[in-house]
Order: sequence, then structure tokens, then C-alpha cells
Amino acid sequence: MSDKENTYSKIIKSTSIFGGVQLVNLFISVVKFKFLAILIGPAGYGILSLLNNTVDLVRQATGFSIETSGVKKISESKSAANDIAIAKNAAILLRLSLLSGIAGTLIVIALSKYLSIWTFGNNSQIAAIIWISVSVLLKQLTGSRLAVIQGLSKLGYMAKANLYGSLIGFILSLPLFIFFKIDAIVPSILLSSLISFLISVIYYKKLRIEKYDIDIKESFIEGKEILFFGGLLSISGFLPILSNYLIQLFVNNYGGISEVGFLNVGLLIINTYVGIVFTAMSTEYYPRLAAMSQDDKKVSETVNQQAIISMLIILPIIVLFIGFSPLIIRLLFSNKFDGAIPLVSWAIIAMFFKAVSWSMGYVIIARADSKVFVKTAMVFNIFYLLLCIGGYHLYGLEGIGLALVLYFSTHMIAIYLITRKRYNIVLTKDLYQIFGMGFLVCFLSVIVYHMSDGLFKQIIFIALFVLSVLISFKEIDKRVHLKSIFVNFKNRRK
Repeated sequence: MSDKENTYSKIIKSTSIFGGVQLVNLFISVVKFKFLAILIGPAGYGILSLLNNTVDLVRQATGFSIETSGVKKISESKSAANDIAIAKNAAILLRLSLLSGIAGTLIVIALSKYLSIWTFGNNSQIAAIIWISVSVLLKQLTGSRLAVIQGLSKLGYMAKANLYGSLIGFILSLPLFIFFKIDAIVPSILLSSLISFLISVIYYKKLRIEKYDIDIKESFIEGKEILFFGGLLSISGFLPILSNYLIQLFVNNYGGISEVGFLNVGLLIINTYVGIVFTAMSTEYYPRLAAMSQDDKKVSETVNQQAIISMLIILPIIVLFIGFSPLIIRLLFSNKFDGAIPLVSWAIIAMFFKAVSWSMGYVIIARADSKVFVKTAMVFNIFYLLLCIGGYHLYGLEGIGLALVLYFSTHMIAIYLITRKRYNIVLTKDLYQIFGMGFLVCFLSVIVYHMSDGLFKQIIFIALFVLSVLISFKEIDKRVHLKSIFVNFKNRRK
């Protein structure tokens, strides 16, 4: 097997391992949000989303993105086969996550009155915000442990930690919603955060990392690289959360809390149900890219391979959601959430452009290119915010869907120009061909979507879906010989 085929095989293997777990998580989410749709409705889901986003906003602002910057540091230590460095950096990560988590919790408590007024327009949620401040600490502690696991490429552990955290959290939270309905929102957030933390502790201990004693002062001195790069990542991560937070406030003011519920259901479908492809692949892609970040030729080749596989995997999913979004939303939630259909039907197309820009964008993170990182984060998020607010003002939730298509297509072009100039990233003819085929199928799907409803329309959509599956299967098989992978997997099970 050539190096190129081996790389493609690694991408498929890691995606299948983590993607399989993500599919189980997806099923858990489907069941969970189906119950939430029935038990608390769009308004309740709007409140849940706003509270979660409030926590994420503060955590991103105070957490130094340890779960990402830590991965880079640990993966570098692993590449050098330095067990002492691994133990030291792991200890630094855990100490910094504890301190930043406590700081975030105290900030939420101190600002609880203002957060309630800014978010809900009154002080009715002060107590709820104070309670959920604890989840800032728990999520930070969880993130640091998962960062070490990911940095060491223990994808099986990470997959299981995510799976069991979601499953147990769901099982324990469900009775709360059944008996207490909307009043169960705060306890469920705390319970889910606690379960995820405890599971991460269990799998972290399985790593058997040598204990390394380090005090607070030394943690800051030795961890300055993590804090510096993490601070830049925090800015980058904080801005999209802030943008989405402001968009939700805008929608809440002009459309009401139920409209916020529709918005978040739409984004949930795009970022979770469709986004599992990116989540599954990034688990292996980022550490691999970070380890080779200074080799321009290898990085360029890796980016092309990752983008091609990303497009091929996501193409059938996009066609499926364009054609059957009303049915999918009703199955996943209920007909009360039909208001999210216009948003999903357009926003799903943006994911095809994201498959390419996402693959290139990780190069900036892997290189820790601070100047480019901060500038692009600020410009793109301002652009994103203005597009979404303008889109909603003109066309409602459908306008936000259109805004996402425009944003990610522009983002893809801009990121390519930046990475080509600074890191010599060159997109291959192979990638352009796959992109052209995929774009054509998506374009035809959009045209059919706007046809009058009827049997003929459904037949065409089914034909387009089958075509997209055949294209993806053929092109992936051309690169990794799927039959041999299936045979090897079958033989291992015997």
C-alpha cells in the first residue's frame, strides 16, 4: 500500500471508529431531543439553548481553549516519545483547567444578574444562571482530560468517554424532564456536566500517565505556550459563540423565544447531526497535522486528502437533508418545529463548502500562526454576524440559512488564498474534480427542492441520493479499496 493510500485508509479508519460512536451519540441525541420536543416544546428548548450558550460563552472567554491547545502540546510530546514531557504537560493542563474553571464559575456568579437581563430581558433567570455556573468548572476539567487522551491518539478511549457520557447523562436526565418538564432544565445541565466529567476521569486514569508534581507558579511559567496559544484559540472560539449569542438575542427580540427554539433546532441539525462527520475526522486529523505542521509538502498533501474524503462522506447526507428535511425534522423532533425547515434546507448546503475550508483552516491552528489566527477570526465572525442578522431581517430563518451558504462559500475561498500564500497549500486537480461533481449534485438538489411537491419530485430526490452514494462509494473505493478493508474487518472478527 502506498503512502497516499495509507493516509486515506487512516482517515477512513479513524472516521469509522469515532464516527461509529458519533452515530450512537446521534441516536441518543435523536431520542433525547424527541422527548424534549414533546416535554418542553419550542419555548422550553429556546430557554435551554440560551442557558447553554451563556455557559459556553463564559467558558470560552475564560478557558484558554485548553481542550485544543493542550492537544497540540501533548501530541508534540508523543511524537518525541518523551514520557516525562507527556506527564509534565498533562499535569500543567489539569492544573490550568482547574484554575480557569474556578475563575469562569466565579465570573458567571458575579455577572448572573446582568447575564439574565442581557439574555432574557429580565432578572427571572438569576438563580438558574448561578446554579449552572458550576458546569463551567466541570466542562473545563472534562476538556483538559479529553485533550490529553486525544493528544496521545487514544481514539478508542475518547470515543467511549463521549459515548458513555452522553448515554448515562441522557438516561439520568430523562426522568427529570418527565416529572418536572421545563423546571428540569437546570438540573439536567448540571447532571450531564457531572457525568461527563466523571467518565473523563475514568478514561484518563486508564492512560497510566506518571504522576508529575507541579505548583501553581510553575504551571503558569511552564504552561505559558499553552496559555498564549490557548488565549488566541479562546478569542477564535469566543467570537463565534458571541456571534451566535447575539444572533439569538436578535431573533428573540424580533421573533420571540419559540423562534429561538426553531433557530437552535436548525443549528443543532447542521452542527450535530450533519457535523458528526467533522467531529469524527477532527479527532485524528488535528493531532496528525500538528505533528507535521512544519513540512509544507506533507501538510498540503494531507489537506487535499482530508478535504476530498470530507466532501465524499458528507455529499449523500446533504442530498438526503435537502430532499427530506421536513420528514427528518418531524421524526427527530415534532411538527411543532416545522419552523426550522427553511433554515435547514439552505444551511445544509453550506456544509459542502465547509468540508473544504475546514480542512484548510486547521493548518492555521496546527502552525499556531497567531497573527493570521486572530485577524481571520475577527473578520470572519463580524462578517458572519452581519450576514445572519441581515438575512433574518430580510427573510426570517430562511435568510439565516442563505447567509450560512454565502458565509461558508466566501470563507472557503478566503482561507484557500491565505493558506496558499502563507503555507504553500495547493489544491489538486483531483480535489477540484470531486468538488465540481459534488457541487453539481447539490445544485440539482436545490432546483428540485423548489419544484412543486409530488411523487415526481420525490422520485428525482431518491435518484439524486442514490447518485450521490454511488459517487462517494466509487471515489472512496478508488483511494482506499473498501473491499479489502471490509475483508480485513471480517477476518478480525472471526
